[in-house]
Amino acid sequence: MLAFVARMGLYMAIFLITVPAVMLLFLQPRTAEFVITVLTLGMGLFLALISTFALIRERKRL
Repeated sequence: MLAFVARMGLYMAIFLITVPAVMLLFLQPRTAEFVITVLTLGMGLFLALISTFALIRERKRL
């Protein structure tokens, strides 16, 4: 069950990384939209890190 949740978290993290990364190409720096997009990108990277560690831990347990 943990592997399934971690895999879904990884899929959501990929979405939260790709969409803001593309949006950053078109936004002007020092605007509110830019800051929110950078924060969203950071949350996506954090979610990817946590999900990857959970998947590695689950695979080592099996």
